[in-house]
Amino acid sequence: MKRRLKALTIIFLFLVSLIPIKASADATPPSINAAGCALIDASTGQMLYGKNENTQYEPASTTKVMTALIVLEKCKLNDEVTIQQDVDREDGTRIGLKKGDVLTVHELLLGLLLDSGNDAADALAYHVSGSIDEFAKLMNAKAKELGATNTNFKNPSGLPDPQHLTTPHDLALFLREAVNNQDFIKISTTPSYTLAMRNDPQRTINLYNKNYMINKGSKFYYPNALCGKNGYTITANQTYVASAKKDDHILVASFLYAVDKNQNFEDMKTVFDYGFNNFSWVHIYSKNDKVSEYKINNTLTIPLLSTKDLDYVVPKGDETKESYDIKVEDKDLSKQSFNEGDEILKGKVYVNDKELETVDLAAGASRNYTSLFDVSSLSKNSIIAIYGGCALAALGAATGLGILIKQKFKK
Repeated sequence: MKRRLKALTIIFLFLVSLIPIKASADATPPSINAAGCALIDASTGQMLYGKNENTQYEPASTTKVMTALIVLEKCKLNDEVTIQQDVDREDGTRIGLKKGDVLTVHELLLGLLLDSGNDAADALAYHVSGSIDEFAKLMNAKAKELGATNTNFKNPSGLPDPQHLTTPHDLALFLREAVNNQDFIKISTTPSYTLAMRNDPQRTINLYNKNYMINKGSKFYYPNALCGKNGYTITANQTYVASAKKDDHILVASFLYAVDKNQNFEDMKTVFDYGFNNFSWVHIYSKNDKVSEYKINNTLTIPLLSTKDLDYVVPKGDETKESYDIKVEDKDLSKQSFNEGDEILKGKVYVNDKELETVDLAAGASRNYTSLFDVSSLSKNSIIAIYGGCALAALGAATGLGILIKQKFKK
Protein backbone atom coordinates (compact mmCIF):
# COMPACT_ATOMS: atom_id res chain seq x y z
CA MET A 1 0.00 0.00 0.00
CA LYS A 2 2.82 2.41 0.95
CA ARG A 3 4.65 1.60 -2.27
CA ARG A 4 1.52 2.34 -4.30
CA LEU A 5 0.96 5.65 -2.48
CA LYS A 6 4.58 6.64 -3.02
CA ALA A 7 4.33 5.79 -6.70
CA LEU A 8 1.15 7.84 -7.07
CA THR A 9 2.81 10.78 -5.30
CA ILE A 10 5.78 10.67 -7.67
CA ILE A 11 3.46 10.54 -10.69
CA PHE A 12 1.44 13.49 -9.32
CA LEU A 13 4.52 15.62 -8.74
CA PHE A 14 5.81 14.78 -12.22
CA LEU A 15 2.51 15.82 -13.82
CA VAL A 16 2.42 19.05 -11.82
CA SER A 17 5.94 19.86 -12.98
CA LEU A 18 4.71 19.76 -16.57
CA ILE A 19 2.09 22.46 -15.99
CA PRO A 20 3.47 25.80 -17.27
CA ILE A 21 3.69 28.46 -14.58
CA LYS A 22 3.24 32.05 -15.73
CA ALA A 23 5.96 34.24 -14.29
CA SER A 24 4.88 37.67 -13.14
CA ALA A 25 6.87 40.77 -12.22
CA ASP A 26 6.99 41.95 -8.66
CA ALA A 27 4.42 44.74 -8.60
CA THR A 28 5.26 45.75 -5.03
CA PRO A 29 6.44 49.39 -5.04
CA PRO A 30 10.11 49.63 -4.06
CA SER A 31 11.27 50.75 -0.64
CA ILE A 32 14.07 53.30 -0.94
CA ASN A 33 16.25 55.40 1.37
CA ALA A 34 15.71 58.76 -0.43
CA ALA A 35 13.11 60.96 1.25
CA GLY A 36 11.60 61.90 -2.09
CA CYS A 37 11.41 60.09 -5.42
CA ALA A 38 9.53 60.27 -8.71
CA LEU A 39 9.62 57.80 -11.61
CA ILE A 40 8.04 59.02 -14.83
CA ASP A 41 7.73 57.81 -18.39
CA ALA A 42 9.71 60.17 -20.61
CA SER A 43 7.39 60.03 -23.61
CA THR A 44 4.11 60.67 -21.78
CA GLY A 45 5.15 62.20 -18.47
CA GLN A 46 3.05 59.64 -16.60
CA MET A 47 3.98 58.99 -12.98
CA LEU A 48 4.82 55.32 -12.44
CA TYR A 49 6.06 55.56 -8.87
CA GLY A 50 6.29 58.32 -6.31
CA LYS A 51 7.42 58.94 -2.76
CA ASN A 52 6.76 62.46 -1.48
CA GLU A 53 6.98 63.43 -5.13
CA ASN A 54 5.46 66.89 -4.57
CA THR A 55 7.44 67.76 -1.44
CA GLN A 56 10.11 70.46 -1.77
CA TYR A 57 13.77 69.62 -1.18
CA GLU A 58 17.08 71.25 -2.02
CA PRO A 59 18.32 69.85 -5.35
CA ALA A 60 22.06 70.53 -4.92
CA SER A 61 23.93 69.99 -8.22
CA THR A 62 21.01 68.33 -10.00
CA THR A 63 20.20 72.01 -10.55
CA LYS A 64 22.77 71.91 -13.34
CA VAL A 65 20.37 69.99 -15.59
CA MET A 66 18.26 73.15 -15.82
CA THR A 67 21.40 75.29 -16.23
CA ALA A 68 22.43 73.15 -19.21
CA LEU A 69 18.94 73.38 -20.73
CA ILE A 70 19.03 77.18 -20.66
CA VAL A 71 22.54 77.34 -22.11
CA LEU A 72 21.75 74.88 -24.91
CA GLU A 73 18.69 76.96 -25.74
CA LYS A 74 20.45 80.32 -25.74
CA CYS A 75 23.97 79.56 -27.07
CA LYS A 76 25.87 77.76 -29.79
CA LEU A 77 28.30 75.09 -28.65
CA ASN A 78 31.25 76.70 -30.43
CA ASP A 79 30.66 80.16 -28.94
CA GLU A 80 33.78 81.36 -27.16
CA VAL A 81 33.47 82.55 -23.57
CA THR A 82 36.00 84.74 -21.78
CA ILE A 83 35.74 84.40 -18.02
CA GLN A 84 35.14 87.95 -16.78
CA GLN A 85 34.48 87.26 -13.09
CA ASP A 86 36.48 85.73 -10.24
CA VAL A 87 34.66 82.39 -10.47
CA ASP A 88 37.53 80.67 -8.68
CA ARG A 89 36.12 82.13 -5.47
CA GLU A 90 32.88 80.20 -5.90
CA ASP A 91 31.99 77.83 -3.04
CA GLY A 92 31.67 74.09 -3.46
CA THR A 93 33.03 71.96 -6.31
CA ARG A 94 35.18 73.79 -8.86
CA ILE A 95 37.06 72.60 -11.92
CA GLY A 96 39.68 75.35 -11.60
CA LEU A 97 38.65 78.18 -13.93
CA LYS A 98 40.30 81.60 -13.57
CA LYS A 99 39.41 85.10 -14.65
CA GLY A 100 40.63 85.62 -18.22
CA ASP A 101 40.31 81.97 -19.28
CA VAL A 102 38.85 81.46 -22.75
CA LEU A 103 36.81 78.33 -23.50
CA THR A 104 33.85 77.36 -25.65
CA VAL A 105 30.30 76.85 -24.40
CA HIS A 106 30.74 73.16 -25.18
CA GLU A 107 33.81 72.94 -22.95
CA LEU A 108 32.10 74.77 -20.10
CA LEU A 109 29.13 72.40 -20.36
CA LEU A 110 31.54 69.49 -20.02
CA GLY A 111 32.91 71.07 -16.86
CA LEU A 112 29.35 71.63 -15.66
CA LEU A 113 27.95 68.13 -16.26
CA LEU A 114 30.98 65.85 -15.85
CA ASP A 115 32.79 67.32 -12.85
CA SER A 116 29.89 69.43 -11.59
CA GLY A 117 31.92 72.65 -11.58
CA ASN A 118 30.19 75.51 -9.81
CA ASP A 119 32.68 77.87 -11.45
CA ALA A 120 31.57 76.54 -14.87
CA ALA A 121 27.94 77.09 -13.88
CA ASP A 122 28.59 80.70 -12.92
CA ALA A 123 30.67 81.37 -16.04
CA LEU A 124 27.84 80.12 -18.25
CA ALA A 125 25.25 82.14 -16.33
CA TYR A 126 27.27 85.36 -16.70
CA HIS A 127 27.77 84.62 -20.41
CA VAL A 128 24.04 84.13 -21.04
CA SER A 129 22.50 86.76 -18.77
CA GLY A 130 25.22 88.99 -17.35
CA SER A 131 24.34 88.09 -13.75
CA ILE A 132 23.32 85.19 -11.53
CA ASP A 133 19.99 86.81 -10.64
CA GLU A 134 18.99 87.33 -14.28
CA PHE A 135 19.97 83.77 -15.17
CA ALA A 136 17.86 82.46 -12.28
CA LYS A 137 14.87 84.27 -13.80
CA LEU A 138 15.40 82.32 -17.03
CA MET A 139 15.62 79.09 -15.05
CA ASN A 140 12.34 79.76 -13.25
CA ALA A 141 10.57 80.74 -16.46
CA LYS A 142 11.74 77.51 -18.12
CA ALA A 143 10.62 75.48 -15.10
CA LYS A 144 7.09 76.88 -15.38
CA GLU A 145 7.10 76.25 -19.13
CA LEU A 146 7.84 72.57 -18.44
CA GLY A 147 4.99 72.30 -15.94
CA ALA A 148 7.10 72.51 -12.78
CA THR A 149 4.91 74.41 -10.32
CA ASN A 150 6.82 73.85 -7.07
CA THR A 151 10.33 74.89 -8.05
CA ASN A 152 12.28 78.06 -7.35
CA PHE A 153 15.88 78.55 -8.49
CA LYS A 154 18.24 81.12 -7.00
CA ASN A 155 21.52 80.14 -8.68
CA PRO A 156 22.82 77.97 -11.56
CA SER A 157 24.97 75.62 -9.45
CA GLY A 158 22.71 74.34 -6.68
CA LEU A 159 24.53 75.94 -3.77
CA PRO A 160 22.45 75.93 -0.58
CA ASP A 161 19.78 78.60 -0.33
CA PRO A 162 16.56 78.31 1.72
CA GLN A 163 14.64 79.50 -1.34
CA HIS A 164 16.41 77.25 -3.84
CA LEU A 165 13.99 74.31 -3.93
CA THR A 166 12.38 71.75 -6.20
CA THR A 167 10.34 68.55 -5.91
CA PRO A 168 11.08 65.03 -7.15
CA HIS A 169 8.34 65.38 -9.78
CA ASP A 170 9.59 68.75 -11.02
CA LEU A 171 13.19 67.56 -11.14
CA ALA A 172 12.16 64.55 -13.23
CA LEU A 173 10.44 66.92 -15.67
CA PHE A 174 13.72 68.77 -16.23
CA LEU A 175 15.63 65.64 -17.22
CA ARG A 176 12.64 64.50 -19.27
CA GLU A 177 13.18 67.63 -21.35
CA ALA A 178 16.94 67.15 -21.44
CA VAL A 179 16.84 63.60 -22.85
CA ASN A 180 15.18 65.04 -25.95
CA ASN A 181 18.34 67.06 -26.61
CA GLN A 182 21.07 64.99 -28.24
CA ASP A 183 23.74 67.54 -27.32
CA PHE A 184 22.84 67.15 -23.66
CA ILE A 185 23.04 63.35 -23.88
CA LYS A 186 26.35 63.41 -25.75
CA ILE A 187 27.97 65.88 -23.35
CA SER A 188 26.63 64.30 -20.16
CA THR A 189 27.77 60.80 -21.18
CA THR A 190 31.32 61.77 -22.14
CA PRO A 191 33.56 59.54 -19.96
CA SER A 192 36.39 62.06 -19.57
CA TYR A 193 37.80 65.15 -21.22
CA THR A 194 40.83 67.42 -21.03
CA LEU A 195 40.21 71.16 -21.27
CA ALA A 196 42.97 73.35 -22.70
CA MET A 197 42.61 77.09 -22.11
CA ARG A 198 42.49 78.85 -25.47
CA ASN A 199 44.33 81.81 -24.03
CA ASP A 200 46.95 79.51 -22.48
CA PRO A 201 47.01 76.02 -24.13
CA GLN A 202 49.67 74.84 -21.70
CA ARG A 203 47.19 75.07 -18.82
CA THR A 204 44.82 72.10 -18.86
CA ILE A 205 42.02 70.72 -16.68
CA ASN A 206 41.13 67.03 -16.59
CA LEU A 207 37.43 66.18 -16.26
CA TYR A 208 35.93 62.84 -15.19
CA ASN A 209 32.29 61.84 -15.38
CA LYS A 210 30.78 61.40 -11.90
CA ASN A 211 27.71 59.53 -13.17
CA TYR A 212 28.77 56.06 -12.06
CA MET A 213 25.66 54.41 -13.50
CA ILE A 214 27.09 54.73 -17.03
CA ASN A 215 30.62 53.68 -16.04
CA LYS A 216 31.12 50.00 -16.90
CA GLY A 217 34.00 49.80 -14.44
CA SER A 218 31.88 50.99 -11.52
CA LYS A 219 30.05 48.75 -9.07
CA PHE A 220 27.08 51.07 -9.58
CA TYR A 221 26.96 50.46 -13.35
CA TYR A 222 23.46 49.92 -14.72
CA PRO A 223 23.23 48.51 -18.27
CA ASN A 224 20.10 50.49 -19.14
CA ALA A 225 21.44 53.83 -17.85
CA LEU A 226 21.19 56.68 -20.35
CA CYS A 227 22.31 59.88 -18.63
CA GLY A 228 21.89 61.76 -15.37
CA LYS A 229 23.31 64.18 -12.81
CA ASN A 230 24.30 63.73 -9.19
CA GLY A 231 24.54 66.27 -6.39
CA TYR A 232 25.44 66.73 -2.76
CA THR A 233 25.49 69.41 -0.08
CA ILE A 234 25.26 69.05 3.68
CA THR A 235 21.73 70.46 3.72
CA ALA A 236 20.50 68.70 0.55
CA ASN A 237 22.21 65.38 1.29
CA GLN A 238 22.62 62.98 -1.67
CA THR A 239 20.57 63.94 -4.74
CA TYR A 240 20.32 62.33 -8.15
CA VAL A 241 18.28 62.50 -11.33
CA ALA A 242 18.81 59.78 -13.90
CA SER A 243 17.33 58.27 -17.04
CA ALA A 244 17.36 54.72 -18.38
CA LYS A 245 16.39 53.23 -21.73
CA LYS A 246 15.12 49.76 -22.56
CA ASP A 247 13.40 48.55 -25.75
CA ASP A 248 13.26 52.16 -27.07
CA HIS A 249 11.42 53.38 -23.97
CA ILE A 250 12.96 55.93 -21.62
CA LEU A 251 12.22 56.32 -17.93
CA VAL A 252 13.35 59.22 -15.74
CA ALA A 253 13.78 59.00 -11.97
CA SER A 254 14.72 61.59 -9.38
CA PHE A 255 15.97 61.03 -5.84
CA LEU A 256 16.15 63.81 -3.25
CA TYR A 257 17.56 63.84 0.28
CA ALA A 258 19.07 60.35 0.29
CA VAL A 259 21.15 59.65 3.40
CA ASP A 260 23.12 56.65 2.12
CA LYS A 261 24.96 57.31 -1.16
CA ASN A 262 25.76 53.66 -1.92
CA GLN A 263 22.23 52.54 -1.13
CA ASN A 264 20.87 55.34 -3.29
CA PHE A 265 22.66 53.89 -6.33
CA GLU A 266 21.17 50.47 -5.61
CA ASP A 267 17.76 52.06 -5.13
CA MET A 268 18.00 53.71 -8.54
CA LYS A 269 18.48 50.32 -10.17
CA THR A 270 15.55 48.95 -8.18
CA VAL A 271 13.25 51.81 -9.16
CA PHE A 272 14.13 51.57 -12.86
CA ASP A 273 13.68 47.78 -12.83
CA TYR A 274 10.30 48.28 -11.17
CA GLY A 275 9.26 50.57 -14.00
CA PHE A 276 10.49 48.36 -16.83
CA ASN A 277 9.17 45.12 -15.29
CA ASN A 278 5.69 46.26 -14.30
CA PHE A 279 4.52 48.57 -17.07
CA SER A 280 3.81 48.23 -20.77
CA TRP A 281 3.59 50.82 -23.50
CA VAL A 282 0.41 50.86 -25.60
CA HIS A 283 0.93 52.51 -28.96
CA ILE A 284 -1.84 54.96 -29.81
CA TYR A 285 -0.68 56.98 -32.82
CA SER A 286 2.38 57.20 -35.02
CA LYS A 287 3.62 60.45 -36.50
CA ASN A 288 1.67 61.28 -39.69
CA ASP A 289 -1.17 58.88 -38.83
CA LYS A 290 -4.61 60.16 -39.81
CA VAL A 291 -6.37 60.64 -36.47
CA SER A 292 -9.43 62.65 -37.50
CA GLU A 293 -10.70 64.99 -40.19
CA TYR A 294 -11.98 68.56 -40.47
CA LYS A 295 -14.97 69.50 -42.60
CA ILE A 296 -14.34 72.84 -44.31
CA ASN A 297 -17.69 72.81 -46.14
CA ASN A 298 -20.06 70.35 -47.79
CA THR A 299 -17.59 69.64 -50.58
CA LEU A 300 -14.21 69.76 -48.79
CA THR A 301 -12.89 67.69 -45.86
CA ILE A 302 -9.26 67.86 -44.71
CA PRO A 303 -7.53 64.84 -43.10
CA LEU A 304 -5.87 65.64 -39.74
CA LEU A 305 -2.52 63.98 -39.02
CA SER A 306 -0.72 63.42 -35.72
CA THR A 307 2.56 65.36 -35.52
CA LYS A 308 4.18 62.91 -33.08
CA ASP A 309 4.27 59.32 -31.90
CA LEU A 310 1.94 58.87 -28.96
CA ASP A 311 2.12 56.04 -26.42
CA TYR A 312 0.36 55.31 -23.17
CA VAL A 313 1.72 53.43 -20.19
CA VAL A 314 -0.38 50.77 -18.45
CA PRO A 315 0.29 48.10 -15.83
CA LYS A 316 1.36 44.87 -17.47
CA GLY A 317 -1.67 42.72 -18.20
CA ASP A 318 -3.95 45.71 -18.87
CA GLU A 319 -2.82 46.32 -22.44
CA THR A 320 -6.18 45.34 -23.96
CA LYS A 321 -8.33 47.21 -21.43
CA GLU A 322 -7.56 50.67 -22.80
CA SER A 323 -9.77 52.65 -25.18
CA TYR A 324 -8.77 55.99 -26.64
CA ASP A 325 -10.27 58.85 -28.60
CA ILE A 326 -9.32 62.32 -29.80
CA LYS A 327 -11.40 65.50 -29.63
CA VAL A 328 -10.44 68.21 -32.10
CA GLU A 329 -10.71 71.85 -31.05
CA ASP A 330 -13.66 73.80 -32.42
CA LYS A 331 -12.04 76.39 -34.67
CA ASP A 332 -13.30 78.03 -37.87
CA LEU A 333 -10.88 77.41 -40.75
CA SER A 334 -13.39 78.12 -43.52
CA LYS A 335 -11.59 81.31 -44.57
CA GLN A 336 -7.98 80.17 -44.12
CA SER A 337 -5.36 78.87 -46.52
CA PHE A 338 -2.75 76.29 -45.47
CA ASN A 339 -0.32 73.82 -46.95
CA GLU A 340 -0.13 70.09 -46.43
CA GLY A 341 1.84 69.46 -43.25
CA ASP A 342 0.99 72.79 -41.60
CA GLU A 343 -0.13 72.53 -37.98
CA ILE A 344 -3.67 73.87 -38.12
CA LEU A 345 -5.51 72.49 -35.08
CA LYS A 346 -4.99 70.87 -31.70
CA GLY A 347 -6.54 67.66 -30.45
CA LYS A 348 -7.02 66.37 -26.92
CA VAL A 349 -6.30 62.66 -26.60
CA TYR A 350 -8.37 60.73 -24.07
CA VAL A 351 -7.65 57.27 -22.69
CA ASN A 352 -10.60 55.63 -20.96
CA ASP A 353 -12.32 59.05 -21.03
CA LYS A 354 -9.42 60.63 -19.11
CA GLU A 355 -7.44 63.39 -20.79
CA LEU A 356 -3.91 62.23 -21.60
CA GLU A 357 -2.28 64.89 -23.74
CA THR A 358 -2.88 67.69 -26.23
CA VAL A 359 -1.27 67.08 -29.61
CA ASP A 360 -0.76 69.38 -32.62
CA LEU A 361 -2.61 68.21 -35.72
CA ALA A 362 -1.30 68.81 -39.24
CA ALA A 363 -3.25 69.24 -42.46
CA GLY A 364 -3.25 66.13 -44.64
CA ALA A 365 -3.93 68.26 -47.74
CA SER A 366 -3.40 71.83 -48.89
CA ARG A 367 -6.21 74.35 -49.17
CA ASN A 368 -6.12 77.71 -50.98
CA TYR A 369 -8.91 80.00 -49.85
CA THR A 370 -9.82 82.90 -52.15
CA SER A 371 -12.27 85.60 -51.11
CA LEU A 372 -14.67 87.04 -53.64
CA PHE A 373 -12.96 90.38 -52.98
CA ASP A 374 -9.40 89.01 -53.20
CA VAL A 375 -8.11 89.47 -56.75
CA SER A 376 -4.42 88.84 -55.98
CA SER A 377 -4.57 85.22 -57.06
CA LEU A 378 -6.80 85.69 -60.12
CA SER A 379 -5.64 85.71 -63.72
CA LYS A 380 -5.58 88.90 -65.79
CA ASN A 381 -8.56 87.77 -67.88
CA SER A 382 -10.54 86.94 -64.74
CA ILE A 383 -9.84 90.37 -63.28
CA ILE A 384 -10.91 92.05 -66.53
CA ALA A 385 -14.08 90.00 -66.56
CA ILE A 386 -14.90 90.88 -62.94
CA TYR A 387 -14.27 94.57 -63.41
CA GLY A 388 -16.20 94.52 -66.69
CA GLY A 389 -19.14 92.84 -65.01
CA CYS A 390 -19.08 95.35 -62.17
CA ALA A 391 -18.96 98.22 -64.67
CA LEU A 392 -21.94 96.87 -66.59
CA ALA A 393 -23.85 96.33 -63.36
CA ALA A 394 -23.09 99.89 -62.26
CA LEU A 395 -24.12 101.25 -65.67
CA GLY A 396 -27.35 99.29 -65.53
CA ALA A 397 -28.10 100.55 -62.03
CA ALA A 398 -27.39 104.14 -63.08
CA THR A 399 -29.62 103.81 -66.14
CA GLY A 400 -32.46 102.39 -64.06
CA LEU A 401 -32.09 105.14 -61.48
CA GLY A 402 -32.21 107.78 -64.28
CA ILE A 403 -35.41 106.35 -65.67
CA LEU A 404 -37.05 106.41 -62.24
CA ILE A 405 -36.05 110.04 -61.71
CA LYS A 406 -37.43 111.10 -65.13
CA GLN A 407 -40.71 109.35 -64.46
CA LYS A 408 -41.00 111.07 -61.09
CA PHE A 409 -40.44 114.54 -62.59
CA LYS A 410 -42.98 113.87 -65.38
CA LYS A 411 -45.57 113.40 -62.73
